[in-house]
Amino acid sequence: MYRLTARVEIESTRKWVITQVTALQIERSTEDLTDTCKITLPKRMLWDQREGVPLRRGDKVRVSLGYDDDLQLAFVGYIREVGFKTPVELVCEDEMYRLKTQPTLPKAYKSATLEGVLRDQGIATPIRVMGEQHLGAYRVQADTVASLLGTLKEQGIRSFFRYEDGQAVLYSGVLFDHDVGKATRQVIATGINLISDSQLKQQHADTLRLKVKAISLQPEGRRKKKKIKVEVGDKDGELRTLHTYNKSESELRQWAEQELQRLKQDGLTGSVTTFGARLIDKLDHVAIRLEGKRMGVYQAKKVVIKYGADGLRQEVTLGYRVAQ
Repeated sequence: MYRLTARVEIESTRKWVITQVTALQIERSTEDLTDTCKITLPKRMLWDQREGVPLRRGDKVRVSLGYDDDLQLAFVGYIREVGFKTPVELVCEDEMYRLKTQPTLPKAYKSATLEGVLRDQGIATPIRVMGEQHLGAYRVQADTVASLLGTLKEQGIRSFFRYEDGQAVLYSGVLFDHDVGKATRQVIATGINLISDSQLKQQHADTLRLKVKAISLQPEGRRKKKKIKVEVGDKDGELRTLHTYNKSESELRQWAEQELQRLKQDGLTGSVTTFGARLIDKLDHVAIRLEGKRMGVYQAKKVVIKYGADGLRQEVTLGYRVAQ
Protein backbone atom coordinates (compact mmCIF):
# COMPACT_ATOMS: atom_id res chain seq x y z
CA MET A 1 0.00 0.00 0.00
CA TYR A 2 1.29 3.44 -0.92
CA ARG A 3 2.27 5.79 1.90
CA LEU A 4 1.29 9.42 1.49
CA THR A 5 4.22 11.80 1.84
CA ALA A 6 4.55 15.57 2.15
CA ARG A 7 7.51 17.86 2.65
CA VAL A 8 7.13 21.57 3.40
CA GLU A 9 10.32 23.66 3.51
CA ILE A 10 10.10 27.17 4.95
CA GLU A 11 12.93 29.69 4.94
CA SER A 12 12.37 32.04 7.88
CA THR A 13 14.92 33.20 10.48
CA ARG A 14 16.08 29.61 10.06
CA LYS A 15 15.04 26.81 7.73
CA TRP A 16 12.16 24.59 8.83
CA VAL A 17 11.34 21.23 7.28
CA ILE A 18 7.85 19.91 8.05
CA THR A 19 6.91 16.37 7.07
CA GLN A 20 3.59 16.13 8.92
CA VAL A 21 0.65 18.28 7.80
CA THR A 22 -3.06 17.83 8.51
CA ALA A 23 -4.28 19.11 5.16
CA LEU A 24 -3.05 21.01 2.14
CA GLN A 25 -4.78 22.55 -0.88
CA ILE A 26 -3.16 24.11 -3.94
CA GLU A 27 -5.10 26.00 -6.62
CA ARG A 28 -3.63 26.69 -10.06
CA SER A 29 -5.70 28.48 -12.70
CA THR A 30 -5.27 30.24 -16.03
CA GLU A 31 -8.06 32.61 -14.98
CA ASP A 32 -6.33 33.99 -11.86
CA LEU A 33 -3.19 36.07 -11.43
CA THR A 34 -2.13 34.19 -8.31
CA ASP A 35 -1.80 30.50 -7.47
CA THR A 36 -2.46 29.77 -3.80
CA CYS A 37 -1.51 27.11 -1.27
CA LYS A 38 -3.24 26.59 2.09
CA ILE A 39 -1.40 24.44 4.62
CA THR A 40 -3.08 23.23 7.82
CA LEU A 41 -0.50 22.26 10.45
CA PRO A 42 -1.04 19.61 13.17
CA LYS A 43 -2.80 20.85 16.32
CA ARG A 44 0.07 19.89 18.57
CA MET A 45 3.15 21.22 16.90
CA LEU A 46 6.23 22.44 18.72
CA TRP A 47 8.98 24.47 17.10
CA ASP A 48 12.26 23.43 18.72
CA GLN A 49 10.17 22.39 21.75
CA ARG A 50 8.70 25.89 22.01
CA GLU A 51 5.13 27.05 21.61
CA GLY A 52 4.18 29.80 19.19
CA VAL A 53 4.67 29.92 15.45
CA PRO A 54 8.04 31.43 14.43
CA LEU A 55 6.91 32.12 10.86
CA ARG A 56 6.35 35.48 9.22
CA ARG A 57 4.65 36.98 6.20
CA GLY A 58 7.04 36.81 3.25
CA ASP A 59 8.85 33.62 4.35
CA LYS A 60 9.63 31.47 1.31
CA VAL A 61 7.76 28.16 1.02
CA ARG A 62 8.47 25.06 -1.03
CA VAL A 63 5.95 22.16 -1.03
CA SER A 64 6.57 18.66 -2.37
CA LEU A 65 3.98 15.87 -2.41
CA GLY A 66 3.92 12.21 -3.38
CA TYR A 67 3.89 8.60 -2.29
CA ASP A 68 6.59 6.57 -0.52
CA ASP A 69 9.06 9.48 -0.52
CA ASP A 70 8.82 9.77 -4.32
CA LEU A 71 8.13 13.50 -4.14
CA GLN A 72 7.08 15.97 -6.83
CA LEU A 73 7.42 19.71 -6.54
CA ALA A 74 3.88 21.04 -6.07
CA PHE A 75 4.24 24.68 -5.04
CA VAL A 76 6.84 27.41 -4.58
CA GLY A 77 5.89 30.75 -3.10
CA TYR A 78 5.66 32.94 -0.01
CA ILE A 79 3.60 33.06 3.16
CA ARG A 80 0.92 35.72 2.88
CA GLU A 81 -0.82 35.00 6.17
CA VAL A 82 -0.15 33.01 9.36
CA GLY A 83 -3.38 32.03 11.10
CA PHE A 84 -3.72 32.75 14.82
CA LYS A 85 -6.17 29.93 15.59
CA THR A 86 -5.43 26.26 16.28
CA PRO A 87 -4.79 24.36 14.07
CA VAL A 88 -2.59 26.97 12.41
CA GLU A 89 -3.28 27.59 8.74
CA LEU A 90 -0.66 29.09 6.43
CA VAL A 91 -1.97 30.91 3.36
CA CYS A 92 0.68 31.17 0.66
CA GLU A 93 0.92 32.78 -2.78
CA ASP A 94 3.19 32.04 -5.73
CA GLU A 95 5.70 34.42 -7.32
CA MET A 96 2.92 36.96 -7.89
CA TYR A 97 3.30 37.78 -4.18
CA ARG A 98 6.54 39.62 -4.96
CA LEU A 99 5.05 41.53 -7.89
CA LYS A 100 2.34 42.86 -5.56
CA THR A 101 5.01 44.88 -3.78
CA GLN A 102 7.26 45.66 -6.74
CA PRO A 103 6.70 49.29 -7.88
CA THR A 104 6.13 49.89 -11.57
CA LEU A 105 8.31 52.03 -13.77
CA PRO A 106 5.86 54.68 -15.07
CA LYS A 107 6.32 54.99 -18.79
CA ALA A 108 4.42 56.16 -21.87
CA TYR A 109 4.69 54.45 -25.26
CA LYS A 110 3.70 55.69 -28.70
CA SER A 111 3.58 52.11 -29.97
CA ALA A 112 3.98 49.38 -27.36
CA THR A 113 4.04 45.60 -27.38
CA LEU A 114 2.98 43.53 -24.40
CA GLU A 115 6.40 41.91 -24.15
CA GLY A 116 8.15 45.28 -24.30
CA VAL A 117 5.99 46.75 -21.54
CA LEU A 118 6.55 43.76 -19.26
CA ARG A 119 10.32 43.62 -19.83
CA ASP A 120 10.64 47.32 -19.06
CA GLN A 121 9.22 46.63 -15.59
CA GLY A 122 12.30 44.69 -14.51
CA ILE A 123 10.49 41.44 -13.75
CA ALA A 124 13.14 39.06 -12.43
CA THR A 125 11.67 35.85 -13.88
CA PRO A 126 11.58 34.68 -17.51
CA ILE A 127 8.59 36.06 -19.47
CA ARG A 128 6.69 34.13 -22.11
CA VAL A 129 4.18 36.12 -24.18
CA MET A 130 1.72 33.88 -26.01
CA GLY A 131 1.11 35.58 -29.34
CA GLU A 132 2.53 39.04 -29.94
CA GLN A 133 0.15 41.64 -28.53
CA HIS A 134 0.48 45.11 -30.01
CA LEU A 135 -0.86 47.59 -27.48
CA GLY A 136 -0.43 50.73 -29.57
CA ALA A 137 -0.21 53.96 -27.57
CA TYR A 138 0.03 52.85 -23.94
CA ARG A 139 0.78 54.39 -20.56
CA VAL A 140 1.84 52.46 -17.43
CA GLN A 141 -0.05 54.06 -14.55
CA ALA A 142 -0.50 51.24 -12.01
CA ASP A 143 1.36 51.42 -8.69
CA THR A 144 2.72 47.85 -8.66
CA VAL A 145 3.59 45.31 -11.34
CA ALA A 146 0.79 43.01 -10.13
CA SER A 147 -1.66 45.91 -10.43
CA LEU A 148 -0.42 46.48 -13.99
CA LEU A 149 -1.10 42.81 -14.77
CA GLY A 150 -4.53 43.20 -13.17
CA THR A 151 -5.28 46.18 -15.41
CA LEU A 152 -4.18 44.20 -18.47
CA LYS A 153 -6.46 41.35 -17.34
CA GLU A 154 -9.44 43.73 -17.33
CA GLN A 155 -8.49 44.47 -20.93
CA GLY A 156 -8.52 40.78 -21.86
CA ILE A 157 -4.82 39.93 -21.36
CA ARG A 158 -4.31 37.22 -18.74
CA SER A 159 -1.08 36.64 -16.81
CA PHE A 160 0.05 33.93 -14.41
CA PHE A 161 3.10 31.97 -13.32
CA ARG A 162 4.07 28.38 -14.10
CA TYR A 163 7.02 26.70 -12.42
CA GLU A 164 9.23 25.14 -15.09
CA ASP A 165 12.70 23.60 -14.91
CA GLY A 166 13.25 24.87 -11.38
CA GLN A 167 12.13 28.45 -11.93
CA ALA A 168 8.97 30.54 -12.14
CA VAL A 169 7.98 31.67 -15.65
CA LEU A 170 5.49 34.50 -16.22
CA TYR A 171 2.97 33.73 -18.97
CA SER A 172 0.96 36.56 -20.49
CA GLY A 173 -1.43 36.75 -23.43
CA VAL A 174 -5.00 36.39 -24.68
CA LEU A 175 -4.97 32.75 -25.81
CA PHE A 176 -2.58 30.08 -24.61
CA ASP A 177 -1.71 27.46 -27.22
CA HIS A 178 0.98 26.04 -24.98
CA ASP A 179 3.22 23.52 -26.75
CA VAL A 180 0.51 22.15 -29.01
CA GLY A 181 1.59 18.71 -30.18
CA LYS A 182 3.79 17.97 -27.19
CA ALA A 183 3.52 14.73 -25.24
CA THR A 184 0.45 14.33 -23.06
CA ARG A 185 1.20 14.90 -19.39
CA GLN A 186 -1.19 12.21 -18.20
CA VAL A 187 -3.91 9.85 -19.41
CA ILE A 188 -6.87 9.79 -17.04
CA ALA A 189 -8.80 6.56 -17.58
CA THR A 190 -11.73 4.67 -16.11
CA GLY A 191 -10.63 1.79 -13.90
CA ILE A 192 -7.04 3.03 -13.68
CA ASN A 193 -6.73 6.49 -12.16
CA LEU A 194 -10.13 8.13 -12.62
CA ILE A 195 -11.82 8.78 -9.27
CA SER A 196 -14.83 10.75 -10.51
CA ASP A 197 -16.23 12.07 -13.79
CA SER A 198 -19.53 13.28 -12.33
CA GLN A 199 -18.72 16.87 -13.31
CA LEU A 200 -18.07 16.01 -16.97
CA LYS A 201 -20.47 16.85 -19.78
CA GLN A 202 -20.26 15.81 -23.41
CA GLN A 203 -20.93 18.27 -26.22
CA HIS A 204 -21.59 17.61 -29.92
CA ALA A 205 -20.63 20.18 -32.52
CA ASP A 206 -23.71 19.57 -34.70
CA THR A 207 -26.15 20.23 -31.85
CA LEU A 208 -24.14 22.77 -29.86
CA ARG A 209 -25.55 26.26 -30.13
CA LEU A 210 -23.10 29.01 -29.27
CA LYS A 211 -22.89 32.74 -29.62
CA VAL A 212 -19.53 34.47 -29.26
CA LYS A 213 -19.29 38.09 -28.20
CA ALA A 214 -15.80 39.43 -28.90
CA ILE A 215 -14.66 42.67 -27.30
CA SER A 216 -11.51 44.53 -28.31
CA LEU A 217 -10.29 47.28 -26.02
CA GLN A 218 -8.67 50.07 -27.97
CA PRO A 219 -5.39 51.76 -26.94
CA GLU A 220 -5.39 55.30 -25.61
CA GLY A 221 -5.50 57.81 -28.44
CA ARG A 222 -5.91 55.13 -31.13
CA ARG A 223 -9.63 55.54 -31.80
CA LYS A 224 -12.61 57.45 -30.53
CA LYS A 225 -14.23 54.24 -29.34
CA LYS A 226 -12.79 52.67 -26.20
CA LYS A 227 -14.19 49.25 -27.15
CA ILE A 228 -15.23 47.47 -30.33
CA LYS A 229 -17.76 44.64 -30.01
CA VAL A 230 -18.96 42.01 -32.48
CA GLU A 231 -21.18 38.94 -32.12
CA VAL A 232 -21.05 35.79 -34.25
CA GLY A 233 -22.75 32.41 -34.08
CA ASP A 234 -26.25 31.29 -33.14
CA LYS A 235 -28.53 34.11 -31.97
CA ASP A 236 -30.20 31.81 -29.43
CA GLY A 237 -26.93 30.09 -28.44
CA GLU A 238 -25.09 29.98 -25.13
CA LEU A 239 -23.12 33.19 -24.82
CA ARG A 240 -19.32 33.08 -24.56
CA THR A 241 -17.55 36.40 -24.12
CA LEU A 242 -13.95 36.77 -25.28
CA HIS A 243 -11.63 39.72 -24.80
CA THR A 244 -8.72 40.91 -26.89
CA TYR A 245 -6.81 44.11 -27.50
CA ASN A 246 -6.22 46.59 -30.30
CA LYS A 247 -8.07 44.81 -33.13
CA SER A 248 -10.04 46.55 -35.88
CA GLU A 249 -13.67 45.52 -36.39
CA SER A 250 -12.82 43.28 -39.35
CA GLU A 251 -9.90 41.68 -37.47
CA LEU A 252 -12.11 41.20 -34.43
CA ARG A 253 -14.85 39.51 -36.47
CA GLN A 254 -12.36 37.15 -38.13
CA TRP A 255 -10.85 36.29 -34.73
CA ALA A 256 -14.32 35.69 -33.24
CA GLU A 257 -15.22 33.32 -36.11
CA GLN A 258 -12.01 31.35 -35.52
CA GLU A 259 -12.75 31.08 -31.82
CA LEU A 260 -16.32 30.00 -32.53
CA GLN A 261 -14.99 27.12 -34.63
CA ARG A 262 -12.56 26.17 -31.90
CA LEU A 263 -15.29 26.18 -29.26
CA LYS A 264 -17.90 24.46 -31.41
CA GLN A 265 -16.48 20.96 -31.58
CA ASP A 266 -17.16 17.50 -30.22
CA GLY A 267 -15.64 16.97 -26.82
CA LEU A 268 -15.94 17.24 -23.07
CA THR A 269 -16.45 20.14 -20.69
CA GLY A 270 -16.23 20.25 -16.91
CA SER A 271 -13.77 18.53 -14.61
CA VAL A 272 -12.44 15.12 -13.56
CA THR A 273 -10.90 13.96 -10.29
CA THR A 274 -7.81 11.76 -10.34
CA PHE A 275 -5.02 10.64 -8.01
CA GLY A 276 -1.84 12.63 -7.49
CA ALA A 277 0.64 10.04 -8.75
CA ARG A 278 1.67 12.58 -11.39
CA LEU A 279 0.81 16.18 -10.65
CA ILE A 280 -0.82 18.23 -13.40
CA ASP A 281 -0.28 21.96 -13.95
CA LYS A 282 -2.41 24.48 -15.83
CA LEU A 283 -1.73 24.36 -19.60
CA ASP A 284 -0.62 20.72 -19.37
CA HIS A 285 -2.20 18.35 -21.90
CA VAL A 286 -4.45 15.67 -20.40
CA ALA A 287 -5.97 12.75 -22.30
CA ILE A 288 -9.34 11.38 -21.19
CA ARG A 289 -10.36 7.74 -21.72
CA LEU A 290 -13.79 6.67 -20.47
CA GLU A 291 -14.81 3.00 -20.43
CA GLY A 292 -12.01 2.24 -22.89
CA LYS A 293 -13.04 4.96 -25.35
CA ARG A 294 -10.68 7.84 -26.22
CA MET A 295 -12.44 11.14 -25.57
CA GLY A 296 -9.71 13.53 -26.66
CA VAL A 297 -6.74 15.49 -25.32
CA TYR A 298 -7.42 18.74 -23.47
CA GLN A 299 -5.49 21.65 -22.08
CA ALA A 300 -5.82 21.89 -18.29
CA LYS A 301 -7.57 25.15 -17.44
CA LYS A 302 -7.53 24.80 -13.66
CA VAL A 303 -6.12 22.26 -11.19
CA VAL A 304 -7.00 21.92 -7.50
CA ILE A 305 -4.64 19.60 -5.59
CA LYS A 306 -5.87 18.28 -2.24
CA TYR A 307 -3.77 16.40 0.31
CA GLY A 308 -5.22 15.04 3.54
CA ALA A 309 -7.38 12.31 5.06
CA ASP A 310 -8.74 11.33 1.63
CA GLY A 311 -5.26 10.97 0.16
CA LEU A 312 -3.67 12.97 -2.66
CA ARG A 313 -6.15 13.99 -5.33
CA GLN A 314 -6.43 16.44 -8.21
CA GLU A 315 -9.53 18.03 -9.67
CA VAL A 316 -8.71 19.02 -13.25
CA THR A 317 -10.94 21.46 -15.15
CA LEU A 318 -10.70 20.91 -18.89
CA GLY A 319 -10.05 23.75 -21.31
CA TYR A 320 -9.62 23.62 -25.08
CA ARG A 321 -9.51 20.29 -26.86
CA VAL A 322 -6.09 20.16 -28.51
CA ALA A 323 -6.06 16.68 -30.09
CA GLN A 324 -8.16 13.62 -30.78
